[in-house]
Order: sequence, then structure tokens, then C-alpha cells
Amino acid sequence: MIDLGEWKPLAMAALREAFGERLLCMGLQGSYLRGEVRPDSDIDLLVVLDHVDLTDLDHFHEAMRTVPEGDKAVGFTCGRDELAAWPAYELAQFEHGTQVWHGNLCALLPAYGPADVRLGARVSVANLYHMTNHTYLTTRGLSADARLDALRAMLRGFFFSLQIVHAVRAGVFVPTKCELLAALDDSSERMLLAHSIDPSEAREEDYSALQQWCSAVMRSL
Repeated sequence: MIDLGEWKPLAMAALREAFGERLLCMGLQGSYLRGEVRPDSDIDLLVVLDHVDLTDLDHFHEAMRTVPEGDKAVGFTCGRDELAAWPAYELAQFEHGTQVWHGNLCALLPAYGPADVRLGARVSVANLYHMTNHTYLTTRGLSADARLDALRAMLRGFFFSLQIVHAVRAGVFVPTKCELLAALDDSSERMLLAHSIDPSEAREEDYSALQQWCSAVMRSL
């Protein structure tokens, strides 16, 4: 794990050296931003350039190798025009899930509104519903441990669906799992999110709880 206070200026300097004025925006996303780092966590960076081709990705890779633990740096890399054309329903979580270190992210994003946030919630929950049913079916012949491993992967995704659903309901974007858990009243949501925070608590019954939650939320939205 890295010390962000020490790592941030090194990473920023490396990318400025690599891209100069082409670096329009840079920021932090993911588990390091949410304070949920595990020993195997990647460092999720947002990097927006004037344009991006595969050579730029090579340069990003090379620049990060000059920084301690830079081999863990991944994340979202794109060009200005692609970001301006990004589907609006994904932008609320994208914007609120980014800590900007350089540039002005808001100036680069297309406009979006409450209807887009609601659509983003519907799409996220629909995808989770599909994945729950698909995973339940395709792991039926596996061992109990393998089925629970697959379930734990889905519970990590549950947080992001619940996060945007809560934003639609409450009008507030809650950035971390623990903060969101404290804001919930529904016992089923609290149980599933608690199992997302501590995957060792996941149980086979969570498949049913996930399916029922997705179904109810899709109909309510």
C-alpha cells in the first residue's frame, strides 16, 4: 500500500513530464479514494488527455514505472472528445467518485441531470440482476467455496448499484461503503452491504436477497 501524501506529487510530476499540456485532467478514483484499500488493490487514476491512442497508453505505462508502486496504477484513461460524448447516465458516479488532482473535470463533462442519474441507477441494477441470475446458474455445478467466491465478486458490485440508487432516493451521493451502511434503514440492504464490506460473511442465501432486491428496485425506479 502507498502513502498518498508522498505518492501523489510523484505521480503528477511523472504524468506532466510524459504529456505536458496535453494532460487536461488527472485524479484519483477507486479503493484508495474510498479508504477501502487492500494489499492487492490497484491505484485507480483518472487521466484525460487531448486525445488518446495506444502510444499514449504506452507512455502512461512507462511514466508510472518511474514512480514507486506505479505498476499498480491503472484506471480510466480517455481523450477529451470521448469524455464529452460519454453516456450521461454514467456521469454522476463518475464525477462524484473522482478526487481531482489536476485540471477541471466538470468543464470536460457533458451536461447531465436527475433523469440521467435515475437511468444510471436502472441500468446498474438491471445489470446486477442479470449477473445474479447468470452467476447462480453457471456456478450450480461448482463447489460451495467456488460459488461463494463468485457471490463475493457480485457483492462488490452491489455497492455501486446501491450507491447510485441511494443517490436517486436521497439526493445525496455517499462515497464509501461504511458511510452508506450508516445511512441505510432497510435490513436487507444493510445485510448485503455488510457482506460487501466483509465478504467472509457472504452466504448462499445472499443470491436470493440480491435477486429480490434488484427486482424490487427495478420496478420502483
